[in-house]
Amino acid sequence: MKSFTILILLLIIAPMCNAQQKVYTSIFKQKQAVVNNAAFRFYGGLSHQHQDYFNQAFSLQGVEGGIILKDKLFVGVFGSAFVSNHEIAIENNPMYILMNQAGLAGGFACNSARLLHAGFLLNIGCFSLAGNDKAMPVFKAGTRAISLSGLVISPQAFAEINVTGWMKFRTGLAYNFYSYGDHSQVRENDLEKVSINFGFLFGKFN
Repeated sequence: MKSFTILILLLIIAPMCNAQQKVYTSIFKQKQAVVNNAAFRFYGGLSHQHQDYFNQAFSLQGVEGGIILKDKLFVGVFGSAFVSNHEIAIENNPMYILMNQAGLAGGFACNSARLLHAGFLLNIGCFSLAGNDKAMPVFKAGTRAISLSGLVISPQAFAEINVTGWMKFRTGLAYNFYSYGDHSQVRENDLEKVSINFGFLFGKFN
């Protein structure tokens, strides 16, 4: 099922990957501009990852940044976290959860000069999850009844819209794989779900 999900993500992208066009088109640009194919460009962005954690909808807020190579490939880093406690129940016991993750991001975009285009993103990094029967301060150390850490891998198929020459809107579907040692309190299927992602990227895209 997980392999099938990744295959579907890739099939979403394939029909939209055609020859690179020669003009840059955006929503708020009155005229099309000739693409300036720089060797690399810096970019940064804000992201939102929405999915079910412990069968309840919640979200990670994050940032991403790096370089775009030849307007196609991009490599960088990412980081995301819960910005408030996620209230759940484990074995009918109330529990508060915090999670964060960070690592490397890489992928490609097809026809990035087109107003609407597609791409593929792969995030690979580390995550940590903390749980307690009382609400915990965000981004601060404290008492933890549950403390997990491990590997997170998130392949994502996305679509982007060029809003201006310096801003893009991205939205996509991802599947999030988590690998860690202790499954006695937190099962893989409590975390591993399809997510809906969206955010804004900023940079000199043309």
